[in-house]
Amino acid sequence: MRERTIKQQIWLNQQEKNLLKEKAKKVGLTESESLRSCIKGYKIKEQPTEEIKSFQRDITGIANNINQIAHIANSSRYISKNDLDYVQNKVIDFIMKFEKRIYSRE
Repeated sequence: MRERTIKQQIWLNQQEKNLLKEKAKKVGLTESESLRSCIKGYKIKEQPTEEIKSFQRDITGIANNINQIAHIANSSRYISKNDLDYVQNKVIDFIMKFEKRIYSRE
């Protein structure tokens, strides 16, 4: 059985309709779900872009590498220079890639 049993019709002009459609698409919801979320007072955020998702994956990979090295360091009390250099280079590459993208927007 249908969860929502009350149909509510609203009138919009073309500009409002286009704005609703655009915003719903950005947040990954249907137009109805977007309106219901607004009514409930939810704070609606846009879905991350593919570029942001890529940066998140990069950061996660770097964090995992650091965690693995920290685990080895805790158990053996030793970290190889190669491990440190690898993580350092990954962090530097990430920062450079991130800054290049951010500053290219200005």
